[in-house]
Amino acid sequence: MSTEFTAPVHSPPGMPTTTSLPDGSPQTKSRKLPPHRKYAKKFLTLPNEILLTISNAVDPEDLPNFRLTCKTLNDVSAKAFGEKRLAHGRFIFTEFSMQGLVDLTAHPVFGPCVREIMFGTHRVTNNLHTLLNRIEKSGITDNDKAMEVLRLFDEKWTRRSDFETRRLEPMLGEALCNLQMWGSGVILGVFDDIQLDPQRKAAHLLGAYGSALEYVSLPFRSMVVSENTALQVIRNVCRNVNFQPKSVALYLHGEEIDQENEEALSSFILDNGQLRPEIDACLEDTFTHIGIVSSQRRLDFRRRSRFGESTDRGEYCNVSLDSFDRPMRRAILSAPYRHLRIESCAVKINELIHILQAYAGTLRVVELIGVYLWVVDKYDAGRCINRVLQCLKDDVQLERLVLDNVKAMHIDYSDGILVAKGRSWHGQQRIQRTLAVLIGYDMYGWDRSYGDEGHDGEVWSWSDEDGDYSKDENVPWDEIENGDWDEVRGENEFEIDGWYNQRLAEEVMNRRARIAMARAEA
Repeated sequence: MSTEFTAPVHSPPGMPTTTSLPDGSPQTKSRKLPPHRKYAKKFLTLPNEILLTISNAVDPEDLPNFRLTCKTLNDVSAKAFGEKRLAHGRFIFTEFSMQGLVDLTAHPVFGPCVREIMFGTHRVTNNLHTLLNRIEKSGITDNDKAMEVLRLFDEKWTRRSDFETRRLEPMLGEALCNLQMWGSGVILGVFDDIQLDPQRKAAHLLGAYGSALEYVSLPFRSMVVSENTALQVIRNVCRNVNFQPKSVALYLHGEEIDQENEEALSSFILDNGQLRPEIDACLEDTFTHIGIVSSQRRLDFRRRSRFGESTDRGEYCNVSLDSFDRPMRRAILSAPYRHLRIESCAVKINELIHILQAYAGTLRVVELIGVYLWVVDKYDAGRCINRVLQCLKDDVQLERLVLDNVKAMHIDYSDGILVAKGRSWHGQQRIQRTLAVLIGYDMYGWDRSYGDEGHDGEVWSWSDEDGDYSKDENVPWDEIENGDWDEVRGENEFEIDGWYNQRLAEEVMNRRARIAMARAEA
């Protein structure tokens, strides 16, 4: 008995393929779809523009029935969809974008799903000199076309300025009142619309709701930071409607926070020169993310990775509070933080010691993960690192210490020297014992592999079996003639013995350090 199979039937784009069966078979009868299901599938294959037009034309009273036409439309109107797709939103200060925010926050299903709202800091420019330069670079030589471009940018500028003056704050206040009605904690903040890569080779526009409509008609994008600081606008509206955000966020592509943004941030999170414990803050510059988590008494530093971007190497992300003015820096360092976490960053020895000593009275947890510690003396990395270890041991009373993939770094090192990997210790006594081992055995107690790190001096390793050196670049080929290996070996016998004895002593010390560490961790 043979079984006949037919070729798959190709479904419309986005639909799964089905396998056709002979007419009249039981499988065919059972798989026939009712009319409403069949037309629902066809409905979803329509272009998005047509679907949007139909949806906008549906009477609000018929929306419940409209959602029941197929499972997909029902799913996108459910809370699960809002929590996944609408929790984090980016907007710009245009009427279209802000109206979308008001509608979203007023929605009975999607409004409570909102968790983070970010506003762009840039707008199109109306600077004549800047626009003329861009017109020339764009290859526009016709005077009429150039004047049309100038009029277009001027209209955009005028419309935006008029909206920010008359309607922006009332609409933002309405949106915040809607969020206040739902009682959910929300993060408010700003982001740079123009995003630069870490090497400053290119820039791109970071999209937000309404940005496509705002810039689609422009032949090119020429933007400047808005005259009205976005964060200051948010702060003013929050005061007017008595709205307190859960956290304040600044995602900026610059080397430091400008004075206007820092003043607005200070008015959010500072009270009489001290950090407010009920409001957190998150700040990102070109490379580094700083998390001021006052509600959990935690300070975080990590490599910037917002919006799917990150720098290539952690040593570019230097931990520092120098970008803040003195009042903000003093407030951060005087906060009673219990937890310090630095991840995928680099930090100078003195800067780290300064931070540790500032929190000496309250700090209980320190996590250094993927951290490069910049040493001053490349020939004496052990002494530099011991300063940090000594501070962790004597100046703070830690209950938990994590040292994972921590490296000593110098500009002349290729990838740093591994200090500790996968180390996690709990309890003050155990931490004291393990740090004492690391300090007492100097670099011999580090987790580096002694067979991998090179030295500045020549390394000789003779093998009688193959008559060669282990490192070809160190072999004095110009002195070797006619395979006279014994003569070369005799001339370098002293160097060979010296290197062997030094390496043997290092391995012995390393083994002793590992035994001592095992006892301390027990």
